[in-house]
Amino acid sequence: MIKKYLPKSLLIRAVTIIILPMIVFQLVIVTVFFDSIWDRVISRMSRSVAMEIALTINQIEKNNISIEEANVDYGAYTEMNILKLSADSLIIDYTENNIRYFDFVAIAFKKELDGMLKASHWIQPETKNILVYIKLNEDIIKITVPKRRISTDRAHIFLGWIIISSAILIFISFLFLRNQIKPITQLALAAEEFGKGNKVSNFKISGASDVRRAAIEFLKMKNRITRQVEQSSLMLAGVGHDLKTPLTRMRLQAEVIKDEKSKNSLIDEIKHMNLMLDEYLNFSKENNIKNNTKINPIEALIKIKNDIHFQGKDLDIKIINDSEVFINANIFNRSIVNLFNNSFEHADKINVTVKTSDNLTEVIIHDNGKGIPVSERANVFKAFYRIDKSRNQNYSNSGLGLSTTKQLLSSINGTIVLEDSELLGGLKVTIRIPN
Repeated sequence: MIKKYLPKSLLIRAVTIIILPMIVFQLVIVTVFFDSIWDRVISRMSRSVAMEIALTINQIEKNNISIEEANVDYGAYTEMNILKLSADSLIIDYTENNIRYFDFVAIAFKKELDGMLKASHWIQPETKNILVYIKLNEDIIKITVPKRRISTDRAHIFLGWIIISSAILIFISFLFLRNQIKPITQLALAAEEFGKGNKVSNFKISGASDVRRAAIEFLKMKNRITRQVEQSSLMLAGVGHDLKTPLTRMRLQAEVIKDEKSKNSLIDEIKHMNLMLDEYLNFSKENNIKNNTKINPIEALIKIKNDIHFQGKDLDIKIINDSEVFINANIFNRSIVNLFNNSFEHADKINVTVKTSDNLTEVIIHDNGKGIPVSERANVFKAFYRIDKSRNQNYSNSGLGLSTTKQLLSSINGTIVLEDSELLGGLKVTIRIPN
């Protein structure tokens, strides 16, 4: 449950690892400060002032010192102003302590005053002073105490320095962490681009020693994979090209065979072999067809349908909505042609539905063929895989059609899904391409 609320970004996680201990540390400091230092200082200063007030009241009660004399003798040295309220002011209710719950200074002062004075008394905090009202017999004495005698402003300065210094340290840590994590992000982006089959040309090795080591190993791996793919493609292209010449000679020699049945059978086999070789050669060239030309998918589908290769075929296209979107021309055309060829090898009717939006292009292809078993749908995307394992096949099938299509779509973040067709009873192929 906790993992759902944790940040996913490495930078935010690293910053959190730094910020959380710092916040906890600051909370401990503030708690200790208020409990052990600030609270004690306020309590002792409040006790001192409360004792001075108690002493003054004691002198007034027992030695019959007048209020004016007490104000001169004691108030001048304690910075307190002692005043006897007139009879007119007695109508004011001084019997209520007007203390706010977060006024820690007034609360601490009242606590000490309660322990020192036996006479009835009330306090009223102000911005800079605390007013103390004491009832002696029928008189009410008002004592004004400066608030600075009970508390100190240094506490707020201390808290301000803690908050400001913590914010500065967190900001500096964020900048340094971002610079340290930036090479990791660049490495991830380079790996993503390479995984799509794109060239990684602007990647530079940087960062800490561990990150640099990972980047160096990534480049080594990239170069090894690139060499292996190039060698495999060159070998496949070379074999296919070399086989073209003997197949051409075989086709010429087949033309002189007098037995029409044998002649047509041999020519048909040669044609199938040529088609398979063309697929092999196209498969070896897939990495070189990814240009940046963009087309509208609706227009591209209509153009493919009108191509001479699909004229006379039972191919229907239904357009749900036609937004103005553009996708990679070469990849889209190759993918659709591959899927149409694959469907017409096993079916004689195809129904295509196209949906376009601002974010997604979706092409759904239904056919009335025999479909693909659920257990084989993951395997048909493997290169050279054939559901029919027999050697004698009456159509060309190299096992590269769906594999090539998925490879092409993956290079532009597209997806392909195989399902049972509820419309024609055969195979349903769904292609989704982000715009």
